[in-house]
Amino acid sequence: MPSEVQLVRDLWRAHENGGVDAFLALVGEDIVWQPFLTGDRVFRSTSELRKALADLAEQGIRYDAQLHDLEQHGNVVLVHGILRMSNNGRSDETPVHWAYHFRDGRLRRQSTHPSREDALEAFSALRLLDEATFSLAEDAGSDGERVIRLRGELDIESAPDLERVLLRSRPARQRVVVDLAELKFMDSTGLRVLLRARAAADEGRWEIGLRNVPPTIRRLFDMTGVHAALPAEMS
Repeated sequence: MPSEVQLVRDLWRAHENGGVDAFLALVGEDIVWQPFLTGDRVFRSTSELRKALADLAEQGIRYDAQLHDLEQHGNVVLVHGILRMSNNGRSDETPVHWAYHFRDGRLRRQSTHPSREDALEAFSALRLLDEATFSLAEDAGSDGERVIRLRGELDIESAPDLERVLLRSRPARQRVVVDLAELKFMDSTGLRVLLRARAAADEGRWEIGLRNVPPTIRRLFDMTGVHAALPAEMS
C-alpha cells in the first residue's frame, strides 16, 4: 500500500497533468475540505468542493498551484507551495501550506494554513488532545428531555455528525440538552452547528440548552458572546 506521502504526491501529479478534475477523481466523497481559494468556507464533501470550484471558474477566477516540498507529521502530510490566482487581469501569488489529514490510510480532511508555524501549532494542539475520537449518544433524561452527550473533538470533520442529530425533526416543546462534560475541543464550526440548532429550535418550538460546559469551551463562548443564544446550566 502506498505511503501517505506518496498518495499526496500522486494527487499533486494528477493535478499537474489533468487539473482539478483529475485530482478529485483520485479521492473519496466523504472528505472535509478547507481550500485557500474559498477563504474560510468549509466543504463537507468532494461534490460540494467541485461545485464551488466550478462557480469560481465561471466568475473568471483561474489558479495554478506549485508544490515546493512536503513533510509528514504523524497522520498529516504538510505541503508547502505557491498558489497563483488571476481574476480579470489581476494576478496574485501567495505562499500556501496545505495539510492532508489521513485516517486508516485514507484521506479524510484537507486544511489550509497561512504559514508552516501555524500548521505545526495546529498539529501540536491535536496531539495534546490525544487525537480524541468524536462520538455522541442521545438518550432520555429526566422529565422527558433528550440528552445528547458529546465526547472528543467537535471540529470541521465531526460537526456534521452533530448537525444530523440536532437538526432532525423534533416535536414541539421537546427539551434537548447537549452535555459537554467529555468534550475536549470545539472550534467555530461546532459553535455554528449549535447556533443553527438554536434557530431550528425557535422555528420548531422546541428547546435547547447546554450542560457541563468545560472551562476551555466556556472561554470560547466568552470570546464569541453567545451566552444569550446558548444558555448553559451552571456546573
